[in-house]
This record gives sequence, C-alpha cells and structure tokens, in this order.
Amino acid sequence: MELPRNLLCIIIFLLICTAHASGSEQAAVALLQWKSTLDSSSTKNLFSWSPTNSICLWFGILCGNTTSHIIGLRLPGASIKGRLDTLNFTAFPQLTELNLSSNDLHGAIPANISMLQALVYLDLSFNRFKRIIPPQLGSLSNLIDLRLNNNNLTGAIPCQLSKLPKIVRLEISNNNFDKPEFSPMPTLQLFSMHNMGINGSFPEFILECPNLTFLDLSWNRLSGSILELLPKTAPDLTYLKVRSNWFSGPLPPIIATLRQLQYLELSNNNFSGVIPRELGTLTALIILDLQNNPLSGPIPVEICNLSNLHWLNAAGNNLSGTIPPCISSMAALKRLELWNNQLEGELPVTICLLHSLKYLLVGFNRLTGHVPDDLGQGQPLTIVDLSNNDFSGELPPRLCNNLQLQQLVVNNNSFSGLLPACPNLTYAWVGQNNFSGDISHVIGKYPNLRGLDASRNQFTGMISPDYFCQLLFLEFLDLSGNQLYWELPSCLMKLPLLNFVDLSRNAFSGEFPTLTSPNCSLTSLHLANNNFTGGFPSSLSYCSSLTILDLGNNRFNGKVPSWVSHKMPSLKVLQLRSNMLQGCIPWQLSHHSQLQLLDLANNQLSGSIPRQFANFASMIQLNNGFHLGSTHILLTYSNRALTPYSDRINLIWKGKYYTFEKAIGHMIGIDLSSNLLSGEIPTELTNLKGLQLLNLSRNNLSGGIPNDVGNLKALESLDLSCNELSGRIPESLSSLTFLSSLNLSNNQLTGPIPTGGQLGTLNDPSIYSNNSGLCGLPLNIICLNRSSGSAVNKDADPGIYFSTLVGFALGFWLWFGALIFFDIWQIAVLTCIDRVLNMIVQRIQNC
Repeated sequence: MELPRNLLCIIIFLLICTAHASGSEQAAVALLQWKSTLDSSSTKNLFSWSPTNSICLWFGILCGNTTSHIIGLRLPGASIKGRLDTLNFTAFPQLTELNLSSNDLHGAIPANISMLQALVYLDLSFNRFKRIIPPQLGSLSNLIDLRLNNNNLTGAIPCQLSKLPKIVRLEISNNNFDKPEFSPMPTLQLFSMHNMGINGSFPEFILECPNLTFLDLSWNRLSGSILELLPKTAPDLTYLKVRSNWFSGPLPPIIATLRQLQYLELSNNNFSGVIPRELGTLTALIILDLQNNPLSGPIPVEICNLSNLHWLNAAGNNLSGTIPPCISSMAALKRLELWNNQLEGELPVTICLLHSLKYLLVGFNRLTGHVPDDLGQGQPLTIVDLSNNDFSGELPPRLCNNLQLQQLVVNNNSFSGLLPACPNLTYAWVGQNNFSGDISHVIGKYPNLRGLDASRNQFTGMISPDYFCQLLFLEFLDLSGNQLYWELPSCLMKLPLLNFVDLSRNAFSGEFPTLTSPNCSLTSLHLANNNFTGGFPSSLSYCSSLTILDLGNNRFNGKVPSWVSHKMPSLKVLQLRSNMLQGCIPWQLSHHSQLQLLDLANNQLSGSIPRQFANFASMIQLNNGFHLGSTHILLTYSNRALTPYSDRINLIWKGKYYTFEKAIGHMIGIDLSSNLLSGEIPTELTNLKGLQLLNLSRNNLSGGIPNDVGNLKALESLDLSCNELSGRIPESLSSLTFLSSLNLSNNQLTGPIPTGGQLGTLNDPSIYSNNSGLCGLPLNIICLNRSSGSAVNKDADPGIYFSTLVGFALGFWLWFGALIFFDIWQIAVLTCIDRVLNMIVQRIQNC
C-alpha cells in the first residue's frame, strides 16, 4: 500500500529534523564535556554554554543560516585555559572555522583535528601548545588559512603542510622549528616564519611560490641573495620583511621592479653600499625601513618621489651629506627617522611643510645651525629628537603650538635661551645645553612630566614645593650641574612613582627633609657636591628600595647609623665620601648582601676596620656585574632606547678622579681612605676575591700587610700609602695578574720588594718611596742579605766609598811597611805569632 504523497513528505521532513537535532545535540555534548575539562576559573566567558540555551546562542558558536549545524567555533581571546585534546572533533563534521587564538591552551596539538575535513580556517596562534605539528594536518584538503604562530612548538615542520592544495595563508612564526623543507606551494600568498632562530640560507621553496604577496622572514639568521631572486619569482609582492638576519651585500636595484611593494623592511642586516636611486620608483611604498645597516653615501634625492610614504627609517647607518630639501614632496610622511648617522648641515626649512609629521628623529648626527622657526607650526609633532648634534640658538617657539608634543629630546647640543611651553609634555631631555632661566618656570610649564633631564645647563633659582606636589606621575628627575640653591622640598620625596633623583653639583643647602610616612619609592638618589648639612638623613630609612645612594661632598656630620643595613637592604652603591662623618664604621654594613661599592673616604671616621666586612656576599665572588641603568631607560621607539640613561658615580680610581656611568655596574670596591682609622688591616678582607678596588690610604693603620693579599685575584687598584704599616711586602702580591695601580709609599715597610708577575710592570719608584727599610727594584737599593733584608744604597755618596778605600790602603801600607822596614817590629810580630801557635798546639794535645 502506497503512502499518500503529503504524508511521505512530512515523514522525510521529520527524519531530516531529527538528524539535524541529533547532530547539534552531539556537538553540544562534546562542547560541554570539553568545558568541564577546562580550568574552571577561565570559563566565565562560557556561561551561556548550558543545555537550557539553544546551542546556536552559545558564546562563540556560529551556526549555518538554514540549519543548526555548527560551522564555526570562534573563541579568540576568551581567556580559556586547558587542553584541546579533550574536545571530540567527530561531533563537528561541517565545521569550517576554528579560532582559538590568544588563549592559554597547552599540551600537544591533537592529531584528530584532521577529522574536521570541512575546515577552511584554523587559528591556534598565541597559546602554549608544544611538541611537533601533527603531520595529519596535511590531510585538511579544504584548508585555506592556517595559523600556528606564537606557541612553543618544536622540531621539524611536516612536509605534508606544503601539500595542502588550497592553502593561501600560512603563519608559523615565534616557534622553535627547524628550517622548513617544503615543496612548491603555488596557491600560497602569505607566509610568515619570523623569530624561529633558523640558520643558513633562506628556504628555497619560497622561490617556487609565484603568488606570494606577503613574506616575513625576520628575526632569523638567514643569508643569501633573496633580494636579487624574489623580484623574478614573486613579482606581486606587497609586503617584504627580512629584518634581523644575516643578509649582506649591496642593495640590488632590481628590487625596484616590485612595483606593488607597500612595505619593505630590511633593517638589522649587513646590507652595504649606497641606497639605490631606483627605490624612488616604488611609489606604492608606505613603509621603508633600512635601519641599522652599514649603508653609506648621501640620501638620494629620488627618495623624495615616494609621495605615499608614511614612514622613512634610515637610522643607524653611515649616511652622510645633508637631508634633501626636496623632502617636502613626501607629503604623507608621518615618521622621519634618520638618527645615528653622519648627516651634516642644517635641518632644511622645507621640513616644516610636512603637515602630517608626528615623529622627527634626527639625533646623533653632525647637524648644525638653528632649528627652523616654523617647526611645529601646523604639524602634529608628538616626538622630537634633535639630541647629540651641534644645534645652536633657541628652540622654535611654535614647537608646541599643536599641544600634542609629548617627548622632547634635545640633550647634548648648544641650545640657549628659554624652553618652550609644552603643557602635554611627558618626557623632556634637555640636558647638556646652555638653557637658562628660573627653574620654577621650567617645571611649571610641564605639569604632566614623567621624566625630566635638565642637567648641565645654566638654570638658576629655587622651586616652590607646590610645583613638585603636582607632579604625581614623575618617575625621573635630573637637575644636576646647574646653579640651583634652594632647600630640598619634602614633597619631592613623597611622589609615589619617583625612582631616580639626581640633584648633584648644585648649591643646595640645609638639612634633608623629614618624612613621616613610608611612601618613598626611590631606587637611586644622587645629592653629591652640594652644601647639605645635619646628620645622616633619617628619612632615608623609609627608602627601602634604594640601590644607589650618593651623598658625597657635602657637610653631613655625626655617625653612620647601623640601621642602613636593614632599612636599605638592596643597596649596591653607598657613597658618603668627603663629609664630616665621625665615629666608628658600623660593622652591620656587612649585612648588605648586594653591596658592590662602599666609599667612605675623606671623613673623620675612627676605630678599626670591621672584620665583618669579609662577609660582603657580592664581593666574595668574582664579579658578574649588574646594570645600574636598566630601570632608567624610560622611552623607546623603533626598537631603540630613546634615552639609555645610566647612573653615574664619581670615584677616585687608580689615583685619578673619574666619572663612571655604565661601567659602575661592573665595579667592586672599598674606599676608606683619608680617615682616622687605626689598628691592623683585617686578614679576613683577603676573602673578598671579587674586589677590584681597595683604598685604605691616609689613615693610622699599623701591623703588616696580610700575607694572603694574593687571594684578591680581581684586584686592579691597591693603595695602602700614608699609614704606619711595617714588616715585609708579601710575596703573594706578585700573583695579582690584574693589578695596574699600586701605592705602598710612606709606611715603615722593610725587606726586599717582591718581583715577578704583574709587579714587573709597576716600575715607578714612588710606589715604594719613604719606606726606609725596603730594598730591591725599582728602588736603587741593593739587598745585601736576602734573608735579613740588610741593604746597601747604590745611590750613596761615592766620596764615602773613595775615602774608605784610601783609608784602607793607607792603613795597609803603614802596617805592612813597618814590618818590612823596621827589624824590631818584625821580631815582635813573629814572636807574638809563635806564642799563639804554641797555645793552639797545647790545647789540641790536651783534648
């Protein structure tokens, strides 16, 4: 019996609906089961995944227009954490898109993803997947877009990926793969494999991908002639990025045949020669980056033809000549980076016609003259770097007219006059110029400051504490080397973000401000060469993060408090030289496990050197160094530190006055010179094997030089002069292979001077002068008896030797002449000799 046609249609429709319902139900079960395996704290974005909701309404689920089949799972940046191998992929036969990027998925990429045969788009980037890429991914014949970048994947890239018949986009960057050995991929248009640490020549298969438009090989160690070959094999390239590799040789003019090129980044390689004029024909270029190559010669004027260029970066080369005035033709230019070259001449006036210019970075060149007056007029300047040139005159008054300037870097020039008012300025690096004016006007112009270096100028005056109280975002302040004379405002020490302060070499006076709350965030404080008075600042007990404290060359008095050790546990440098400090050196300073430089020289400290100094943990081991300036690099652009600011310390090193900057991070030393210290040098100090500087001169130390001084293997400078040391110079001193400065003069040392080793190069007699008992080289004093150390001075008056010889000869002839010429004398002498011989014979017989 046949069923009615209408009934048959209804049954078929119900069967189809049942099948659809069954498929979506399986998918829902699979997703809920996967959710249960995820970290529960990471599933807050999946709260809609519930049996009470239609699966097509779940977060991240994309269903087909006519059916409830899931065709997409989109969960980028959903903060989910867990594994992917617990997801049942068989429940998604029609899935075309799987996007799980920017999550916290870990473990291996499951091989059964290959069951998603309908998959067109697969994005697992920015997770923590590890191990290898499963070769089964090569069976996803419909895959067009595959992104596995930014994971922890390792090993060989399966060659099966190059067999994907429809693949257009392949991203495998930021993993630890071996160089891919792919076969030709005629459909591939976008390929990215940057930062994989791959050595050797570039992958040859790239030259067999004729449809490539986007190629990123940056941050590897690749070499070869890719710039000569690519224009022939991939003529449609629009994006080429090979920065930070080992490509070398001149830039080939053939690269100019890539007429569709919009992005060309060749920075951080070894490309040499001149910039090809032919680059001026790439009129589609938006970004041209040639930074950090040994390119030389002038900037070709043909570059001015790039009217669509937004960013020109030729920094860090050896370019010479002038900046072409035709640069005004590059009307779209937003960033001009020519810093760190050898460009000369004036900044062209035509640069003021670039009305889209935001970044002007021409520091570290040989530019001269005045900056154009109209610079900044109608230009949205955000960062201006004119530093380390020879500019003069005043800064343009219109520089801040657009109110957008945030970073002004003009240090190390010859600018003069007043600073322009820039209310939105956050960083001002204006040091080492001839700027003048009242400092309060300067700080008042920049209420949003985070960093200010106005050092080594001619600023004068005093600052009201109210100005500092408003700088709530201030992190860095350097006003050193000016003519400032005000007292230190207490508000300065309370700024919540301030970590670096340098007010040294001014005329500040008064006592250190009193703090009542532990809000000090300072890590580095320099107040040297001022007129501060009073006792050691008790307010510093709140500055527990201090790593460098320099209070030298002031008039601080009283004792060095013992609480310095536990209130400032992170100190690496403590410099209190040239003050009026008294009393004993607190042995508790030895608790500073990170202290590498202790300078208490030129005070009135008394007592003995603490034996506990042998416990300085950072001085016991050979120096690995630390970087004092690392926390003070405040700004970066284009992968370059805008101002790689380093701490600096003034130090007597090898008998001369030096200013150490970056090198201070590798300095280990103790300077206790010019005090009233007495007693012996503790033998325990010879345990400090990392010590490079030891200066105990101009004290009242007695006893001998420790015999194990040779244990100080890293010692470069040793000064024990002007004490009351006695005894011999230890032989172990000759084993100090790095010793290049030595002073043992003005003591009471005796015995022979050791020889051999590095001491052979220290041949200045003044090293040992005014030690009356020393002998040997380089002194002109002969050691007669090596064991006793008795000496004869070779430089004694020769008349004495002559008189002695004459007296000896005269006496000899007087005596023996009498024997020869007078018989009575002969008889007397012979009779005496005869008696002596008889006595000797009798004694022998008696024995």
